[in-house]
Amino acid sequence: MSSVNQQISQILLDASSPDAETRKIADAKLKEWEHTPNFYPTLLEMTFDSSIDIHARSLSIIYMKNGIEKYWRKSSPCCLPQEEKSRIRQTILKTFEEENNALARQLAVALAKIGRIDFPNDWPDLIEIVLQATKMYDIEPNPKNRLISYRGLTLLNQIIKALSSSRISRKINIIAPELLSNTVSQFINNVNQFITKFSENSSDETDIRYHLEFSLYALKCIRKIIVFGYNYNNITADSDPIKFLNILLEYMTKLLAIYQTLKEPSPYIEMLLKIIKGCGKVFLNIQTYNPVQFTLMGRCPEIVSWYWDKINTYDRKTCNSDYEVIIVQGMELITHLVKNPDLTPTSRAEAEQNKDLKAIDNILKNVIFIPQFVEALSEVLIFKYLSFSENELSNWEFSPETFVCDEDTPSCESQLRICAETLFLNLFSTHSEVITPKILVYIQQASEITDKASKDDILLKDAIYSTIGLGANNFNEIINFDSWFLNNLLQEGLNKSPNFIIIRRRISWLISKWIGVKISKEIRPKIYELLISLLVPEEDLVVRLTAINAVHSCVDDWEFELDSYLPYNETIIDLCLRLIFETTEFDCKIKIINCLSVIVERMGTKVVVCAEKIINILPQLWDSSGEDQFTFKSSIIVILTKLVVSLRQDSMKIYNITIPIIKKCLNTSTKKDYYFFIEDILELWQAIIQNATECTSELLSLFQPLLTLYDYGSTLLTVLKITESYVLLAPDIIFQQHGIDLYNRLSEVIDHPKPEIVKHTVRIIDYSVQICNRNQCLSSIIEVITNTLVFEKMLETIIKEKGYCRAIVDYLSVFARIMLCDVNIFVNLMKHFGQKCEPPQDSILKPMIQTYVDRVINNKII
Repeated sequence: MSSVNQQISQILLDASSPDAETRKIADAKLKEWEHTPNFYPTLLEMTFDSSIDIHARSLSIIYMKNGIEKYWRKSSPCCLPQEEKSRIRQTILKTFEEENNALARQLAVALAKIGRIDFPNDWPDLIEIVLQATKMYDIEPNPKNRLISYRGLTLLNQIIKALSSSRISRKINIIAPELLSNTVSQFINNVNQFITKFSENSSDETDIRYHLEFSLYALKCIRKIIVFGYNYNNITADSDPIKFLNILLEYMTKLLAIYQTLKEPSPYIEMLLKIIKGCGKVFLNIQTYNPVQFTLMGRCPEIVSWYWDKINTYDRKTCNSDYEVIIVQGMELITHLVKNPDLTPTSRAEAEQNKDLKAIDNILKNVIFIPQFVEALSEVLIFKYLSFSENELSNWEFSPETFVCDEDTPSCESQLRICAETLFLNLFSTHSEVITPKILVYIQQASEITDKASKDDILLKDAIYSTIGLGANNFNEIINFDSWFLNNLLQEGLNKSPNFIIIRRRISWLISKWIGVKISKEIRPKIYELLISLLVPEEDLVVRLTAINAVHSCVDDWEFELDSYLPYNETIIDLCLRLIFETTEFDCKIKIINCLSVIVERMGTKVVVCAEKIINILPQLWDSSGEDQFTFKSSIIVILTKLVVSLRQDSMKIYNITIPIIKKCLNTSTKKDYYFFIEDILELWQAIIQNATECTSELLSLFQPLLTLYDYGSTLLTVLKITESYVLLAPDIIFQQHGIDLYNRLSEVIDHPKPEIVKHTVRIIDYSVQICNRNQCLSSIIEVITNTLVFEKMLETIIKEKGYCRAIVDYLSVFARIMLCDVNIFVNLMKHFGQKCEPPQDSILKPMIQTYVDRVINNKII
């Protein structure tokens, strides 16, 4: 290792040191070297120097890769010289022989970045070089050439990914046919080699694995080439992409057959599943980007049939859970065919004239989604996939709060059920005439399943009920929910059998789905009674938290009636408050707080009867949350705001809670909190000041911190509105104690580019003038304002016509107000600013009026 390389290596290691001072010195040195000749070529050569520490080699390629981003383009301020670029291009081709996989991955990304910029003008033979490398093992099989071919495919994958950028997609369009021909050949050859050697029980495990890895990377390349490399408006049934798609299904079938024969710990299971999943991604990507061509493809019905067979025969209890990804892909593919706006004509004329859409309509209606298939698919979805899996039930039992959170933000474990729900919804919305009769039969069957039934039957009942919730908008004219609730659901919800926990939870869920669709006002008291029974402490935690969601939906509904709810309010509030302390997950606590917020909002002034209970727990909840629980704290601020609005002037009684929270969020030592709470805090603050009857010392103590918030542009309008409320509430105190500070801040925004900001700034000044005139102290406030830049900026804008018309009108209205209140003060003000003109004038009034008149004559003021 040369002394230069050794020095660079040490500086790179120092740049990743845990010591801040060492890092700072190293970063400064590297920054200095960036503009030193041959620095980046040296970094790259260090990456291939095996005598250097591996960590330093990794850092050198990362630093070199970042340098490409900054200095490779010709438009860069300090673009690398052509000689250095040529040296780098030549050196980086050693990647083909790099044995360290981690370094090779970083090198591949760096090479792809260069190729994205230089190909084809400055590096025309790049693709040819890489394609030649991918064929080396086929030409002469040996370990060295196997590594070169493998690196060639990984490099090609990165290059295609870089060239597929939407801005430069034309680059890949030029070479797509050549790339597709080579990568398809690699895929087919390696898959066939794998199948042959596997069938012959070859003992060369390493060789077989390489065939699988070659196949996988070739497939990744093919997927990107087909999706981004071709203009599908010009694609025909005889084109290469369609030909490959037509044979891809055959290879999926062969590979899946082998996969299903393997058992752990086979070394091929994981890689085989990745290839099968990769085949599915090819179909899904084509369907996403080119749905018309995919649907018109000759084997589209056969692909759907293939996936349907897997969906129909899959056993969730006995099959490997990793296999579920294939089922998910099948459901996504069918979902995109069931309901896809790109496959539906937008007008009658398009339906009659567009031959492709007419052909697609025929394929979908008469070939794929025939009534028998729709009926069978819906039945399998309900009976097999809409029920909870064993993993989900285990999660319910051992981590109920996580289970509830996962239901709102589905995890990987529930992905299959979520996909099934989406597919069922789309299928039902487009083929309701086929599915509805079957659903009505299933509902009847479900009503006969009691708490004495087996676990599987109860899960089936739950799945059937879930279809009624999912399709609530479609079932509202078919199912009389009121009757169903009174005759069935109410009794089942009140059934406290341990076997019916799942059903009680589902009934709460059903209420939240149907409340906004079609539930009469007459049965809502019964619903409140049921929800109270599901919120009691003896109930299962998942059921209670689901009931919270249902209460939220009921109270937040458009047809909510406060009078029918009030008799149950106190009990619901008590149960909510008890539950919030029994939960540990903050996401669940947030659900309860949000539910209480809606109740407070809908109750309005009547919340006073239960406000104290809610208010008393909020400080404890705030203090019990960690420093990073910003969302939870934000929900507390929101409910406080709603309590202040509902309590009106009585909200002054809770200043001991609201004002300390505002101060905590604005505390300079915890300034980062401000960014998370800014909007919510300002809404609370605005509600407090607007409902105050006097400016107490606590409220006044917030005014100085308020002035510091003028620096934050995104919330400036709200800050001005709060300032305006302070001026109206306690003008004497504000002007005496904070007058200069206030108007100095207003002078900074008086010429703001946003009209709304100027409007509210002028209003504050106008109110100040009116109030002080009423209190016979106009001269004092005018003197204060004159000592700032407020009037000076306003006059400069008027006379020099710097601002927009609306602002000039607003400014003139302020001076008109002063003149109306006291002519002498106005005249003296004009004289004062006339003396400050260049050259000095007796008064600034004449040029100000002249400017106004000129604009009126020229129709510039509207």
